[in-house]
Amino acid sequence: MKVSKRKIEDQLTNREIQLIRWLSQGLSRSEIADKMAMSIHTYDGYRKNIRMKLQIRNQADWARVLMQVA
Repeated sequence: MKVSKRKIEDQLTNREIQLIRWLSQGLSRSEIADKMAMSIHTYDGYRKNIRMKLQIRNQADWARVLMQVA
């Protein structure tokens, strides 16, 4: 997976980008859900959508995305 920062920002909503930024800061799933005023299930849905949009297949792909958006 090779996705530029610009391409990531073009493919994701502002809330999805914010979720990734908080993930990159080390916040937990429940902390992010609280900050975004959503349930854990909604948080899980956002992560799934991000994974599908950016074709994230494994933890290494997630790490690359987190480093680019942070």
